[in-house]
Amino acid sequence: MSVSNPRREAYRILRRVEEAGAFASALLESRPPSRDQRDAALVTEIVLGVLRRRAVIDHAVARVASRPIDGIEPAVREALRVGTYSILFLDRVPDFAAVDTAVTLVKEAGHAKAAGFVNGVLRRVAREGEALLPPAPVRGDAAALALYRSHPAWWVERLVRRLGWEEADALLAADNEPAATTLAPRGPGLAEALAREGVVTEPCAEVPGALRVTSGVPQQTEAFRAGAFWMQDEASQRVVRLFGDRVGPRVADVCAAPGGKSLGLAARLAKGGVVVALDRHAHRLRRVVANAGRVGVTSIVTVAADMTREAPLAGTFDDVLVDAPCSGTGTLRRHPEIRWRLRPDDLPVLAARQRKILASAAALVRPGGRLGYAVCSLEPEEGEEVVASFLDAHPAFSRTGEILRTSPAHAPQDGFYAVLLTRRSE
Repeated sequence: MSVSNPRREAYRILRRVEEAGAFASALLESRPPSRDQRDAALVTEIVLGVLRRRAVIDHAVARVASRPIDGIEPAVREALRVGTYSILFLDRVPDFAAVDTAVTLVKEAGHAKAAGFVNGVLRRVAREGEALLPPAPVRGDAAALALYRSHPAWWVERLVRRLGWEEADALLAADNEPAATTLAPRGPGLAEALAREGVVTEPCAEVPGALRVTSGVPQQTEAFRAGAFWMQDEASQRVVRLFGDRVGPRVADVCAAPGGKSLGLAARLAKGGVVVALDRHAHRLRRVVANAGRVGVTSIVTVAADMTREAPLAGTFDDVLVDAPCSGTGTLRRHPEIRWRLRPDDLPVLAARQRKILASAAALVRPGGRLGYAVCSLEPEEGEEVVASFLDAHPAFSRTGEILRTSPAHAPQDGFYAVLLTRRSE
């Protein structure tokens, strides 16, 4: 399929996310560069917008469709979602074009008999417009809040219990906004260099030197090709800063791919030091190598290792970072499909795995060394409770420094939990 039709390309991506379990961000990043930046931006907007607003879209479709949303064939349902999102949330796409494109898409997908159904549903969506959207919830009605903010009810209910109504609502609203693009520079003068190529940035509040993009596409600049920066969320950069200005000389980054934190550690590395980037999947380590090569960092070596098992190279590292696999509930702006895939039973399973990885990583730390633990999760089961359990079982370690807890509700950053632990000298 050509990217000349953004809605067709968005439909293709959304079907792979829905039917094959793919991640939208990976599919969006893997597209070849487009000469038309407006069309490329529209593909991203439709894909992430449909995923963020899925519950609201399905609610609108259900109000005018003659059959339950779950009973509609997936290829047809996804075309209805693209069409409904375009009609209700986009100004750029005329209603008639949204309807015609959806009809064409279902025909091309081999569902010509559904063309009349799609045409009828979307014409009604266009006629009734915002009247099909759910009303603002009454305070205390978590199910209504979940629909209004397009999140799963079970997660919203526990969020309201834990954070209170206002905080939960602010977080859910933030999840539906585009994530900021943040850059980690390799040296000074990046803002001026990007400005000369039409990319406007502003300084980040919490990380000196980091830049937030306000307009332009930094990946299409000479500065990017020259390796003058890498892309990394501000909260993710703050995790590395827990270690201070210097690390090493022997550093391990556990669960390292795609390698943003490895690059941040390498930038703070003691002279002659090395960062060992470990990950379970060898193919993901190739991204670490590629990213380090692009920015000219040579002090990172990669090792394939399953950190739920006994760690290699025990007791040999000065600093170890564990960026553990988690639910990702702090990144729902970037990965909105996570909200529809996560189940309540997943949290204890993830927490058990995180405890194994943290214990295995602790064995890497030399006496007197430091161990950082981080998750891009808002759930205490994956953050505070994992660390408390670890400290109970590992009295040689104690917490040092600040506890990092960020939320998209309060700053344009991902939600992270991170702490730094120190192993007692023997």
